[in-house]
Amino acid sequence: MKKALVVLMALILALAVFAACGKQDGGNQDADTPASDDATVDVASFKTLGEALALDETGESQSATYEDCYVYVLEQNGTYWRLTAALTADQSAALWELDILDENYNEQLEALISPLAITNCENLNDQLLSEDERNALVGKTGEDLLADGWTSGYGYNLDSMEFYLEKGPFCYTVVFESEEQLENTDDFDELEAIRTLAVKSVAFNSLGNSATDLPEE
Repeated sequence: MKKALVVLMALILALAVFAACGKQDGGNQDADTPASDDATVDVASFKTLGEALALDETGESQSATYEDCYVYVLEQNGTYWRLTAALTADQSAALWELDILDENYNEQLEALISPLAITNCENLNDQLLSEDERNALVGKTGEDLLADGWTSGYGYNLDSMEFYLEKGPFCYTVVFESEEQLENTDDFDELEAIRTLAVKSVAFNSLGNSATDLPEE
């Protein structure tokens, strides 16, 4: 099943629809912030995407349109969910026809996807590396990470030697040790650059680019 369209740019404009809160680090609430009524909501029990969109307290989110389904990923009280809803040919065509620059885009998108029945609900937290698992990576090389399926993510910061790498549906900030300053040349290849470097630390960052990717059947 090929992904037809990833609506990553739309998320920036659609935050008012998809989330009341900005990105949270790992989804943890501030200790002084009282729990909302959504704290006890069981996302796995939702029947339509509209129920997920109606949540008052959510963190980061992503969405994507495939040929025959719509995927919505969200964080709610520390749990990351991937919801899949089937699309008819007419519904898919209607989503394609939306203009992201239209001032009513958010409302039009919500109207189309809210009634969609959820056909599959996945808890992604079992793919989220624990602190112990992240700490166990310290001392390994970039080659070790790449061999274990890590991929490039949202870029890098050579001044701090931070590389934003992805494992599964999540992105992590991986700091490498280097005896010399790397230069960001036109032909710089971040994955080649880290192969011989040792991992200094690994921290959770955010949902990755592949958060909305569905497992191949």
